[in-house]
Amino acid sequence: MRRLLLLPIILLLIPGLAAAETLICDASAPVHEISPTLYGLFFEDINHAADGGLYAELLQNRSFEYEDLTNPSPYQHLTGWQFNTSAAGEGRAAIRTDAPLNANNPTCVRVQASAAGYAFQNLGYGSAAFRGGIPITAGERYDVSVWLRNGDYEGSVSVALTTKTGDPLSDVLDFAPGEVWEKHAGVLTAHQTAEDACLTFLLNGTGELDVDMASLMPVDRVGADWPGGGLRRDLVEALKELRPRFLRFPGGCVAEGSWTWDNLYRWKDTVGPAESRKENWNTWGYMQSYGIGFYEYFCLCEELGALPLPVVGSGVLCQAREPRESPMNDEELAAWTQDILDLLEFALGDADTVWGGLRCQMGHEAPFDLRFLAIGNENWADVYFTRYEKIRNAVKAAYPDITCIAACGPVADGSLFNASRAKILRSFPEDTADEHYYMESDWFLRSTHRYDHYPRSTKVFLGEYAAHEPASGGRRPNSLYSALCEAAYLTGIERNSDVVTMCCYAPLLARLGMDQWTPDLIWFSGIRVVRTPNYYVQQMFSESLGDYLLESALLDENGAAVKEANEKLYHVVSQTAEGQIIVKLVNVSGKEKTITFQLEGGDFSRRTQGTMTLLTGSKQDANSLTAESVFPARTALSLSDGSVQITLPGYAAAVITVP
Repeated sequence: MRRLLLLPIILLLIPGLAAAETLICDASAPVHEISPTLYGLFFEDINHAADGGLYAELLQNRSFEYEDLTNPSPYQHLTGWQFNTSAAGEGRAAIRTDAPLNANNPTCVRVQASAAGYAFQNLGYGSAAFRGGIPITAGERYDVSVWLRNGDYEGSVSVALTTKTGDPLSDVLDFAPGEVWEKHAGVLTAHQTAEDACLTFLLNGTGELDVDMASLMPVDRVGADWPGGGLRRDLVEALKELRPRFLRFPGGCVAEGSWTWDNLYRWKDTVGPAESRKENWNTWGYMQSYGIGFYEYFCLCEELGALPLPVVGSGVLCQAREPRESPMNDEELAAWTQDILDLLEFALGDADTVWGGLRCQMGHEAPFDLRFLAIGNENWADVYFTRYEKIRNAVKAAYPDITCIAACGPVADGSLFNASRAKILRSFPEDTADEHYYMESDWFLRSTHRYDHYPRSTKVFLGEYAAHEPASGGRRPNSLYSALCEAAYLTGIERNSDVVTMCCYAPLLARLGMDQWTPDLIWFSGIRVVRTPNYYVQQMFSESLGDYLLESALLDENGAAVKEANEKLYHVVSQTAEGQIIVKLVNVSGKEKTITFQLEGGDFSRRTQGTMTLLTGSKQDANSLTAESVFPARTALSLSDGSVQITLPGYAAAVITVP
């Protein structure tokens, strides 16, 4: 990076402005282009991010497929359901696997009603001993469906939203089951607002009836016409506000399987009609319905204006989990590689191809804009790289324009990381290296220059990162301090965005009370969304992404360069193609800073109006369902002769934009 001539520029400051620090920027000296894909999102179904979260389905275990892969029990198939809930009815219910709805959905429930009035309920995700857990809003409409098959049942089936004790909360639908599996559907309107509703099925007759694949979704959802059913609107809006350039999915550890090959995420299980998708036990301890499958992920990317970045397994089970089965042999790997090529055909193929044709049948005739493919998640060593090479070469032969992404393991440094990075540089110089690390907050402050000395031909994807504060009450907090440490680190990422072409925080979403990992960018309940301070840092940096890095320097009152580590004051300056100047300042000290910003390298003689977006608060401040104390505020700034003096509070991040 060419260095600014500091002393002459200091003399150009407006007389009378006695700032402790001066940030000077040469608008005529772009250093390099900033990656247009720098800030994105990583979505993994951890913390019930999909099922019970982003996925609009309000019923838990809607098709009775729930089964713990590590400790299976027949009773698990009834998770989320309660049977014989009415004193008026008599009967029993049992799991059945004969003549199922389809081979991928082999389990159903057979209800035998010996007296009219037998009832059963789905309790949703937020249930407790004395209440249900489905959130509903008065006046809102909900799509309801269920597959029914009549054994010798005589009578109708009534469906309604109720309390756990059966008190009505909506109107009622009546379905008449037939002799073969048939989908029955309708719309319910909620008459009351409640967070503890149930979906109740009431049998008005007697006999045997088979039940499968029930569903309850708000009519007002994103992607209601997608085969999987659609997404929760408030969470999609929160993702949109982050302005992601890419979306990495479906994992993470979810993508590569945990202990056995039965647990491998197979993309073909996630496409087609929702009732024919093969559910799978989640690495994080619950069932994935695959209502959000690969088709929905691609559609979500379009909804967000983000490029898709799918992750596929590498033929090696999750190395961090001590897998119980061996890596794929050559024959197995060849079949798996073909599956990956089929995925690329699904995304990019024409209608006359097998998998491109399926995409068209599902409702998307145009190809998806797929440019990246990550092969493996947090893998390392020869057992990984020998398989990576075979998959990668097959992908590049068929789709030479796809950028392949190779894993560097799960750590930030050390022998494992160094060996992985060296292998990628040596054997796959055209590919992007995927680095993952979760570190203490202060590590990020010490490491803002991590990428300064990487070879400039290197391309890095920082696929997972987050600042981890000490746990309190069993949870690592999303504090303002952790967010500011990440912001400081991102100034170094942006400064080196010729090397780091993409980065994304992890994990993205967590449902309160159903989390396995903390911290997380967004927390939510059945009805509320909490944007953390870390969220707002990501938003501020992403929505103000420049096109070119500019030369800049932070000087003390004597004209000497300020050492970031000493002052805990970090910055980066960029410019858009239209000429807008963007200054990002992060103060991780508890002390207020007075800073004069001075633009050089152009005609700045006229008065200019700019803006400053400021995020600040106390060091340990965090947001919750009941109180959001940390959020950005925007104010106007007036620059004279290209200069303005600002006061930056302690523990603050600011983004200044100048036309």
